[in-house]
Amino acid sequence: MEKPLISVVMCTYNGEKYLIKQLDSIVKQTYSNIELIIIDDCSSDLTFKLLEEYALSYHFIRVYQNSSNVGFNKNFEKGLSLAKGEFIAISDQDDIWYPEKLAKLYEHIGENWLIFSNSALIDETDALTGRRLFGKIGFSDLNYQSILIYNLVTGHTVLLKKEFLKYILPFPSDGYYDWWMGFIALRHRRLVYLDQILTAYRVHHRSVIQQQVRGPGIENNSLAVVNYQSTYTQLKYFYNHLQADHDTVFITRLMSLYSGDLNSLKKISMFFFIFLNYHQLFPVQKRRKFFSLSRLKFVHEYLKEVSTAKHILSISNPVL
Repeated sequence: MEKPLISVVMCTYNGEKYLIKQLDSIVKQTYSNIELIIIDDCSSDLTFKLLEEYALSYHFIRVYQNSSNVGFNKNFEKGLSLAKGEFIAISDQDDIWYPEKLAKLYEHIGENWLIFSNSALIDETDALTGRRLFGKIGFSDLNYQSILIYNLVTGHTVLLKKEFLKYILPFPSDGYYDWWMGFIALRHRRLVYLDQILTAYRVHHRSVIQQQVRGPGIENNSLAVVNYQSTYTQLKYFYNHLQADHDTVFITRLMSLYSGDLNSLKKISMFFFIFLNYHQLFPVQKRRKFFSLSRLKFVHEYLKEVSTAKHILSISNPVL
């Protein structure tokens, strides 16, 4: 009996340098019943030409090009809506998939809506950096609070069921589509983590996060500011979703940290709130004993980073 169709959705933009290696790794998957949907977001290099030429060799590849640039959130939203498969995998344009990636994700998704896995990091020459996305940390006790200020679910690692789309589309207009997917799946307890490295994830200067950090200006593009802005944006969307269920007590405390100035008493209260919920809020960090000095230091550095970002932004935008 043939296994169900998996739709692989890839969005491209000026990705000619690494594109063919990623395409090769997808068509060579051990899970053979796939379709590959690729949407180009108005590339100015040879990306779309390469896609058209590559698609001539494989009947299961469908290639599209947007009439105007819509950005990665809307581009992936469009790709997901075109998927015909019972399952959908998301692909970056510059990674390299391990041959058994789709087979492993399909095998372990079970009754969940979404499964995500680990990745090994490679550089611009395909060389392993010795790092990976996640260390040896268990995610068995995750709930939605575990993804409020840290995005665990990176899009390039996931496989999702098509039935999940009705819960996540349309994506919020700002922020990160994969962060939103992870939050919704965790909110419904329908997410599972597979602790296997199934992707070689490329880290290079043209990645989305690096473009944000290296963009125009100096101060406003520090990593602290990028982290603050992305987290605060997501928190607002999460808050609106939780409000419908009257479940906003926990997230309101976090919102107060990101949304305005805190007096001395509130700063102390916030420190203890973050400290007490350390394991819940930072699941990828090392498990630390309650009175651990390293736990105290981590919470202090986290609050300092948020405060620094707020200060930088308040200088450039006094109405913050």
